[in-house]
Amino acid sequence: MNQILTVFTTITASYADSDELQLCLKMFSDALPPANWVIHTPDMLVTAQALFQQNKPTEGYVLFVKEPALLMDKQTYPLLEKHLINDSNVIVVLPSDRCNINNKLAANYYTLRGFERYSGDFCKQSDGNLPYDGREPWLFLISAKNLKHLTLPENPFSLPAQLTREQVVIAMNAYSHPFFNYYDESRVDLLPFVPISTQSLLDVGCSRGGFAEAVKTKLHCRVSGIELNRHEAQSAEKVLDRLWVGDVLSLEIQERFDCISCLDVLEHFANPQQLLKIIRHWLTPNGRVLLNVPNVGFWAIVEDLLAGRWDYVPVGI
Repeated sequence: MNQILTVFTTITASYADSDELQLCLKMFSDALPPANWVIHTPDMLVTAQALFQQNKPTEGYVLFVKEPALLMDKQTYPLLEKHLINDSNVIVVLPSDRCNINNKLAANYYTLRGFERYSGDFCKQSDGNLPYDGREPWLFLISAKNLKHLTLPENPFSLPAQLTREQVVIAMNAYSHPFFNYYDESRVDLLPFVPISTQSLLDVGCSRGGFAEAVKTKLHCRVSGIELNRHEAQSAEKVLDRLWVGDVLSLEIQERFDCISCLDVLEHFANPQQLLKIIRHWLTPNGRVLLNVPNVGFWAIVEDLLAGRWDYVPVGI
C-alpha cells in the first residue's frame, strides 16, 4: 500500500501542560506509518476547515482525528486503508470502538497489554463492514482523491453524516479505544461518598470542575477547586465558587472545607504524604478527605506483572 498519509487533527492548549496528553499524542503517532501532520490549535487565527484547505493533499489518504487521545494498534491503519482499496463505493471508513462491538468479542481489557491482545484478536475477525450509525466519529479515513470532489464542512467530523449510508462504513476488523475527553470526567459514581452534611468542598485536581459541579447540584453547597493546568482551569472557573490555579504544594489557602476530594490525583505525586499533610490543614475540625487511587492489586495488573509488563498509559483503560 505505502500511500502518502496526511493526518489532520486538533489539539487543545492543554497538550502543552499535560504529560498525559503528550503521551497520548506519542502513542497514537507510534501506531501510524510515517505521515504528514496538520495540527489545528484553538489559538490559530484560521479555522480548522481553512487550515486543512491550505494544506490539502492531492494524493494518498487523509486520516481525520478529532483528538489524538486514543489507543490504536499498528494493524488498525492498514486495515482501514484496505477497506477503501477493496470497495470503490466506500468513501469513508471508521474503526470499530466500544460503541459498536458485538457480544462475541466483548471489550474485556483493562491494561495496555490487555488492549494489545484484544485488538490483535479483533483484527482477525471478518473483514466485512458495518453500516454507519450516524455518530460523529473520533477518527475516519478518506482518500485524497475522493476528498477532492467533496466540500469539507466547517466541522470536518460532520462529513460522514453528509454522505450516503453506502459511502460510509465501520470496519469490523479495525479497532480503536478513544479516551474521549480526558478532562471531562465528572465521577458521579463517587457522589455517594461525599458526606451529606458537607457545606463546603475542595476538589484537588478539579480539571474542568465536573465533579465539584455535580456535588453542588446534589448538596447545594459551596464548591472550590485547585487545577494545575491553566487552560482547563478556564472551564472550571465557570462552574466553581472559587478556584486556585497552580501547584497544590505551593498554594497558600486560608479557607477551610468540610470535604476535600483527591480523585486520581495522589498517584501523580512523588511524595503523596506531603500532599496529605497539606490538605489536612485545610479541613474543618470534622472534615473528611475523599481519596480515589488506582488499584495496583487488580487482577489485570497482577497478570501483567507476572508476564513482565508494567505499562504506563495516560488514563485508566
